[in-house]
Amino acid sequence: MLTRSLPSNARSWSSYEQSQRRVHHNLEHQLIFSSRRNGISWQVFVNRIVNQGATLLVIKTKDGSIFGGYTDEEWKPVTEWYGNSSNFLFRIRYPGDDKHNLGEQDQLVMDTWNGDLGSNTHYQYLCWGKQSLPNALAMGGQFDYAGLWLDADFLHGHSKAGPVCTTYKSPQLSLEENFKVDEIEVFLVRPMIREDDDMMEDKGGILSRTEDMEFMEMAGKKLYSRDLQEPDPRELDGNDEDVDDKN
Repeated sequence: MLTRSLPSNARSWSSYEQSQRRVHHNLEHQLIFSSRRNGISWQVFVNRIVNQGATLLVIKTKDGSIFGGYTDEEWKPVTEWYGNSSNFLFRIRYPGDDKHNLGEQDQLVMDTWNGDLGSNTHYQYLCWGKQSLPNALAMGGQFDYAGLWLDADFLHGHSKAGPVCTTYKSPQLSLEENFKVDEIEVFLVRPMIREDDDMMEDKGGILSRTEDMEFMEMAGKKLYSRDLQEPDPRELDGNDEDVDDKN
């Protein structure tokens, strides 16, 4: 369900990228933040998600709601709304919104709302450490009245719609308009293409760590990306020779 909503370039590398990077192996999308493992810390959360690439944010609230958003562009602290219409908000719910009468054959339902449906371009927003602007992560709507809003205290947020979000045309995602965070996870769906970055390494980089998609497995789906090739060691040897010549 969720994978069908992702843009094609978030499901796999293109043929050109495969040929240029010699990509051959599929990998599960990587868990880059988990409040269960990394703690309830806004600073750790921000440090782990900025400048990574396309991501999937999953929030579980104290009342049991599960929802989130896909951002096609990397998170970055630009203090203004940005992004593109490939973004979407989603909500995982029980059939008829009644989890108490869920039968063995029933499956969870996933609803998605794309960014090309709304009346503005407020696709995503991230700000911290600013006194003149709201410090938060947001998707859709406007300041303090967003389709998805996560406060910088990392404990509270809201999902407001009157009756729908102006950017995504989504309804209220959480059971209560103002929610309390239980758990948060962020998955790297498609890494940024970098010429020189530690993420290009096969060992120790963020793409070498495989993790369980704890929340998304509730929908019976897993996401996949492509592996990255280690830099050619002959290029590193050439740089060493240049240093020796100068000495």
